[in-house]
Amino acid sequence: MYGADVEALRQLGQVFDEAAAQLSTARRLIESGVDAADWWGPNGEMFRGEWADRHAPGLTAVETDLVRVGDVLRRNADDQERTSETLGGGGAGSGSGLPGGGSGNGSGGGGDYSGEDRPGNPELGDHGTYVPATNIPMDDSAIDPNQINQQGLGDCWLLAAMGSVAHNDPEFFREHMVKNADGTWTVTMYKDGEPVEITVEPEVASGGVMDPNNKPNWASIYEKAAAEYWGGEYEDLDGGNSDDAFEAITGMEADSSGEGSLEDVREALKHGPVAAGTEDDDSFFWWEDEVDDSRVVPNHAYVIDEVRENANGELEVHVINPWGPGDHKQSDGSNKVGDMWLTQQEWDENFDTLYTTPSTK
Repeated sequence: MYGADVEALRQLGQVFDEAAAQLSTARRLIESGVDAADWWGPNGEMFRGEWADRHAPGLTAVETDLVRVGDVLRRNADDQERTSETLGGGGAGSGSGLPGGGSGNGSGGGGDYSGEDRPGNPELGDHGTYVPATNIPMDDSAIDPNQINQQGLGDCWLLAAMGSVAHNDPEFFREHMVKNADGTWTVTMYKDGEPVEITVEPEVASGGVMDPNNKPNWASIYEKAAAEYWGGEYEDLDGGNSDDAFEAITGMEADSSGEGSLEDVREALKHGPVAAGTEDDDSFFWWEDEVDDSRVVPNHAYVIDEVRENANGELEVHVINPWGPGDHKQSDGSNKVGDMWLTQQEWDENFDTLYTTPSTK
């Protein structure tokens, strides 16, 4: 016998959604407690660093997987229903399978959203204060993935997509980010392929993305527009998928697949921007792999800008961390570097998702 009770699948999907929401509530409650804790000195800083760098992203990854499994269950229910209607009875659904490892993706940007301009500034939440964003450079040296410095907001999925488009076509952002006479910016994003113009005041969250010198840049303005687009709060960007970001940025259909071979990656780069997602850390689910290289951030998205042959004739891929250039020393002793070259084996051991979209040129 093949097939499934479609209502039971949908109800199970709802259970996963509710569990994700409960976990999200618990995570936010813990975050509030950690932030409010009257604990100063090296131990307190180490504790907060452990929470921000490891535990909070781990919980966000579980939320992501719960939501994605819920989506898988609903898609299987829909497939089963369509197949049953076609066959006039019970039949085998197409089956979407279970998702792979997380890559910094959550229920924020990839979930329901209105995709519209909103009056005033997005809600800051726990992401600092508003700081002036004036004299934003827009030349090629500024619109570059190496000028992205992600801070406390979990929007690597968005920043990796932005960096990948910037590498492929910096002119695109000059065309889609226009500074107005009153100092505001008009940022054009897309929903279902249709342009959405978002007005951004010239001030950005101090805890949002900056340049490597911790100054506001083009990515700060765009991130703020995205916060309006995805719900009106910076927190709405905490978790998502880079294919959703590509579609919102470019208006063109994007694709998400397994990591593939480096030859696949090289071919994809010929046709447009490419980003990639990493495997988990201490995987929560049996179907997930874990990051093997301590330099790689788990549950994270990276910019991919080049594949080359090394001195041994082997292909290597260059990955850029949205955390910014240089070293990022962690409380556990690891160093999450700003960029690295990886062989096919290293790529396979640490990455699980490839995001692609057509070039905007």
